[in-house]
Amino acid sequence: MTYGCLRLSAIKINAAEPRIKGSSPGSKFFGDPVVPYGWQEIFSDDVIFFAPIKFSDIALLDTENKLPHIGYFYLFLDAEMYPYQAMAYYYGGEPNTVIDDFNAVEPRFAHLTEEWLMSFEPCDDTCEGTRLFGCVQSGCCENGEVLLQFDPIENETGLLDSIDGYVYFLFGEDGRDIDGISFFIDRS
Repeated sequence: MTYGCLRLSAIKINAAEPRIKGSSPGSKFFGDPVVPYGWQEIFSDDVIFFAPIKFSDIALLDTENKLPHIGYFYLFLDAEMYPYQAMAYYYGGEPNTVIDDFNAVEPRFAHLTEEWLMSFEPCDDTCEGTRLFGCVQSGCCENGEVLLQFDPIENETGLLDSIDGYVYFLFGEDGRDIDGISFFIDRS
């Protein structure tokens, strides 16, 4: 159940059926990350590549200008401990380096090498499923402002699909702080 927070300012994310061994530089879940040169050295083997979001893909739908409208935003998860820790990075240019088999290094996540391309459409702040922005489903933004709500069951990607509920990436303290992104699981 959701509480009193209905605006058409969220962005629904639809994930297409996976493509084997993709390396597209656009918005997607999993696959091979396309990153700026030099980034391949900053990640340990316990890190999961979750998603890049190409800001130009969502610029027209980001009516409140919560994010920049150029460049890329990358989400990774440090899976060394549970719950996982969010790792977020912004890059204002065009990435040029593919890291092959990024998730295959860690046996628990080797199945996350397929890429699930994203498409976007407007939705209200409480829509179910996977989306950018809006409210936490168990109460309107009580645990922070949503950057990304991920529905493991809806997407059938194999990541955390035993969770009946949502996985959240929340903005940092000021509501638009991408450096202070946090991760939490909200079980139904």
